[in-house]
Amino acid sequence: MKKKLSIIITALILSILAAGCSVEIHEDSGKQDAKYYLYDISSDETQLQKESYSPEETTADYMLKDMMQRMNSQQTDSQNRVSLLPEGVQMNYSVEEDVLVVNFNSQYSSMSRARELLVRAGVVKTFLQVPGINSVRFTIENEDLTDSRGQAVGNMTADTFAEFTGTEPDAYCSNTFTLYFTDKSGQKLVKEQRTVRYKRSIPKERIVLEQLMKGPLEKGHYPTIPENTEVLNVTIADRICYVAFDGVFSSYALDVSEKIPVYSVVNSLLDALDADKVQITVGGKDRLDTFGKKMELYHFYERNDKLVVKEKE
Repeated sequence: MKKKLSIIITALILSILAAGCSVEIHEDSGKQDAKYYLYDISSDETQLQKESYSPEETTADYMLKDMMQRMNSQQTDSQNRVSLLPEGVQMNYSVEEDVLVVNFNSQYSSMSRARELLVRAGVVKTFLQVPGINSVRFTIENEDLTDSRGQAVGNMTADTFAEFTGTEPDAYCSNTFTLYFTDKSGQKLVKEQRTVRYKRSIPKERIVLEQLMKGPLEKGHYPTIPENTEVLNVTIADRICYVAFDGVFSSYALDVSEKIPVYSVVNSLLDALDADKVQITVGGKDRLDTFGKKMELYHFYERNDKLVVKEKE
């Protein structure tokens, strides 16, 4: 009798466990189902945010029309976010084999560079989810979108952009960066290597700037940027890194050459990134034209090794 009872209890436990497992597998498989996303912009306009999108049909024709209508409507599901397209910017499309050509009205050109890069990334990421679309090309009033050098941007894929989204898995990685601070004279740059562990979803350029603003760790090295400086935006496109600081950047505490803060940023970023030049802007709505007396802003700066103290062999 005891043996029979034991068998029955064991069977009941197994059946309960099996039921529990079946529910868990169902939930996991639901999470693994293919999902689509629409993008809008964070309230501080520094990164893309994605929202789940469930089209009524998954045909290319339906998804293209529905996605474009939603983006053109300039609506967002959250009060803490900004619609991907600014007011007045509208678009239509045509398809050339596996390339989607997105044509914008002239208002597209009135966007700031930082906002334009976010819009560009969001539109491309959205439409690359459509079956059969492998790349996206932008035109403005049927003329090719051009980069900062006046060259056509051409076909874009997800790999065209640095990562803009802030909702990727929180996997961590470590990198060693070369940061440039100043010496005691405030006239030269000195190198300092620093290994940082950070979330893989955070772009390298942000990590570099954060570490730079924390100041040096080595003796005889001095800060180049006030610690309470805020990075308003940093993006990469066309091998150019665009950095926007708030006004605190211009009120550095040390008595240093005006070249030092600029090239501290430029050299540190270009050592870490796949980029050739850096453009720095300072201030929010009231942007400065120059930093110090002679350093022009809105200028494309290349690395400057002449300012760097040579390391002793």
